[in-house]
Amino acid sequence: MKQCVETDIAIIGGGIAGLWLLNRLRQQGLSVILLESDTLGGDQTHKSQGIIHGGIKYALQGVFTKAAEAIANMPLLWKKCLDGMGEINLSQVPILSTQQYLWSTGSLTSKLAGFFAGFTLKSNISSVQKESYPDIFQHTQFTGHVYSLDEIVIDAHALIRELMKPHRDVIFKVDPMQAHQLQFDENNYLTSLQINAAPMQPLEVKAQKYIFTAGSGNELILNKWANPPVTMQRRPLHMVIMKGKTLPPLFAHCLGKSSTPRITVTTHQTEDDNQVWYLGGHLAEEGVQRTSAEQIDFTRKELQVLFPWQNFEEVSFTSFFVDRAESLQLDGSRPSSCYMKEVGNTIVAWPTKLALAPQLSHEIIACLHSANITPCVADMRALRAWPIPAIAKPIWDQLF
Repeated sequence: MKQCVETDIAIIGGGIAGLWLLNRLRQQGLSVILLESDTLGGDQTHKSQGIIHGGIKYALQGVFTKAAEAIANMPLLWKKCLDGMGEINLSQVPILSTQQYLWSTGSLTSKLAGFFAGFTLKSNISSVQKESYPDIFQHTQFTGHVYSLDEIVIDAHALIRELMKPHRDVIFKVDPMQAHQLQFDENNYLTSLQINAAPMQPLEVKAQKYIFTAGSGNELILNKWANPPVTMQRRPLHMVIMKGKTLPPLFAHCLGKSSTPRITVTTHQTEDDNQVWYLGGHLAEEGVQRTSAEQIDFTRKELQVLFPWQNFEEVSFTSFFVDRAESLQLDGSRPSSCYMKEVGNTIVAWPTKLALAPQLSHEIIACLHSANITPCVADMRALRAWPIPAIAKPIWDQLF
């Protein structure tokens, strides 16, 4: 007979969603374990740019969309946490930039100024005087305009570290789960969850609620459900990373002709004291049609157009593909907000964006309260000797 672990909540998945939820549920007095089959934050979290979006990047066509509204309050919530005054104390997480800029090329300056004139009171946006432009835009060849957005950029690696640190006693490394380890009845009620971690003996986990926050790993439970009420989509991106000693710091979106920024740049420090520019935006979305060599070549040409005065000859480039796992949208687009679905004694959830992890936790906690989940007797003795997963390295330190 397998040994058994009893807990109020079992979280499967150790990215931003699972770790934020772990912190909040333990604050509620619930017994919780978190199970991760790889590294903490190793899938989507460490491949994010660390931007706490305020929504304006989703309103670049002049319409304040549902996506923009859903995320508008997140910067304030995160700032409180980063100041040590919020629902989780993140005062030890470095803030890489206190603002994200939005800039236009010369041909789109009038569009930028005209559009934001109507949103200044609704959103935290301000025009930047030329003398206060980021250094890279101080060059005489720059003929565009710059706005400051109330969007902080944080160190995602440190974020995972701080969320994990107080809860090392309930975070466990498990082998990748297989379909046979999850057993459901005809009503989609999880009757058995087995976990393995060689050379440990298999364990049975019994919980009042099982919460799956495993990103693309959530597909395992969806495939086990009879007539699943939700389907997952993978929205691919082709990200680019540049590395060099002399790259100037830049945290900015470039206004383009589409509904997403032409390019989004964040700057990070590597473990060997180089700077990297991490590039997303429309570049990453449309880049999924290109090979790595083609994407890098396209990026070099884009940079030459956007920064003709900047020398990138001594900069190294690499690229990689990442799937953003989300709830399925009929048109394949990004969901407007986070998503959770309760089925029997399980919940499947995706935050959609790093910034929305707190909102997802709020919705899950409200769901648990509605289900009258309260602290019960827990027995986690069988997990005492189980390993703890490592924290994933930043993606640029993995690739360079």
